[in-house]
Amino acid sequence: MNISDYAQFRLQDFLEDDFFVQSVINPDENNRSFWQSFASTYPEKAPTVEEAVQIIKLYRTQENFENEESKKMVWQRITDSVKQSEAVKKKRVFRIPVFLRVAAAIVIIAGAATWIYSLYSGNTTTICTKAGEIKTVMLPDHSKVILNGNSTLSYHRGWEADQPREVWIKGEGYFSVQHLNKDSLNIRPSDRFIVHCSEVNIEVLGTTFNVKDRDGKINVALLTGKIRIDNLDKITAGKALIMAPGDYAEYAGKNLLTSKKLVKPAQIVSWASDELSFTDATVKEITETLRDRYGYTVTTGDTTLLNLKIEGDITVSNVADLLDVVATTLDLKIEQSANKHITISK
Repeated sequence: MNISDYAQFRLQDFLEDDFFVQSVINPDENNRSFWQSFASTYPEKAPTVEEAVQIIKLYRTQENFENEESKKMVWQRITDSVKQSEAVKKKRVFRIPVFLRVAAAIVIIAGAATWIYSLYSGNTTTICTKAGEIKTVMLPDHSKVILNGNSTLSYHRGWEADQPREVWIKGEGYFSVQHLNKDSLNIRPSDRFIVHCSEVNIEVLGTTFNVKDRDGKINVALLTGKIRIDNLDKITAGKALIMAPGDYAEYAGKNLLTSKKLVKPAQIVSWASDELSFTDATVKEITETLRDRYGYTVTTGDTTLLNLKIEGDITVSNVADLLDVVATTLDLKIEQSANKHITISK
């Protein structure tokens, strides 16, 4: 089946689908990849998929049954659980599918099995992007993250009412965070939204900002709202940086290197609309973007060429146009090979 075939599936549909059940019972590289793509394309289906996985997990992790009565008790517990869940959603009666009963019978004979369903293992969801790939991730509170290429975002699936909302990022992402707090004098734990990077934590209540954690440097640009950055270095702990709209900060080695106002804050997230946009950029900055976002490698016989700068703004929609602008403006020879390798010379 295609990924789109599952877009309208309900809980019972997943449990009655042979491929889904087999993916849970016997995960392999193919079905893992299929369901990871499904989760990225239809993040709103995650709760239903998770519930189906947990139902199968509940039955498969039972001990061997000594008699028919024990088996009936387990099935009754599963049936009651699903009925209760469906009653809340659509007030409809649930029927345990025949295929799932057959799969469970195999477990009864073979004994309990240890397995991992990779997409929903433990209590963490992890979304990864490839070079040149941009994904939009909807978080449990309906906050949105646009994830740039070569990036990873992780978060706990169940966000408790008495706990902060937390995510972990490596790479680059544009966050649009839901503002839950109604009383600024009484901030509940769940009002807090924390982005964990390698060397700093970024705390917000509701705002839009861009964060990039690559090559030992962390860049944060705030578009709207207010955020607080806490350094994880024990020596400088407690020296938080409070950012206002338009502020930009850069950290490296647990030290604040740069803190300034951006002339064009929106330009820093132009990648989220699949544009390549720069202002007064050096060749080095441009090639770093091509490497981080698209997976290019770059070589040059003269490293001083990397310090050349193009004054003004550049906004293009693809790599080919960007290389043409650089080559023409700076009078450089730029050669691109099929394996995403770029050579720059005079």
